[in-house]
Amino acid sequence: MPNHDLLVPFVSYALLMIFTPGPNNLLASVLGLKQGYRRTLPCLAGMALGFLVIMLCGGLLTDFFTRNYNAIAPYLKWTGVAYMVWLAVSLFLPSRKKDGSSSTVGFLGGFALQFLNPKGILFGITIYTSFASILVGDLTRTLGSALLLSLVGFTALSTWALAGSALSRWFANPRFKLGFNVVMVALLGYSVWSIVAH
Repeated sequence: MPNHDLLVPFVSYALLMIFTPGPNNLLASVLGLKQGYRRTLPCLAGMALGFLVIMLCGGLLTDFFTRNYNAIAPYLKWTGVAYMVWLAVSLFLPSRKKDGSSSTVGFLGGFALQFLNPKGILFGITIYTSFASILVGDLTRTLGSALLLSLVGFTALSTWALAGSALSRWFANPRFKLGFNVVMVALLGYSVWSIVAH
């Protein structure tokens, strides 16, 4: 029987973790800024589907991950750190636009990135182990909670992408662009530090 006393802590934790800065939200913001919300949608959809798979794995394989996490954590940690460092550096690389086109991170790229995102993987593990009594127990509950979390995740990604897209006109000012990139790099740096320190 689900423990409904855990519902408020579950919702609070889920919203905090999903909407705060992390690799997905920062990438969504940068892509929204560089190419607008509509061109970012395939990547966001890929991220949401990848996140759904991670949540399903979190619900269905919680026991496996908790028993074997120490063995796989270093690989996830350093792969995620390398990805975030690349993302930080890429903010300062010149854009390669030709004939009005620009390279985009599409659906498959967004999907694949979820499996290199330590924050998302750790979130899937911790939310399902911490709130197992309300999220798992039968396949319907596990699938329903994974779908709900992925919908909230897509909402967060869209919010960050729209914020980035809204800032695009300000990027004509080189000082604003530099300041924004510095803030994004600082947030990515904090994410990297958090991962390395734990």
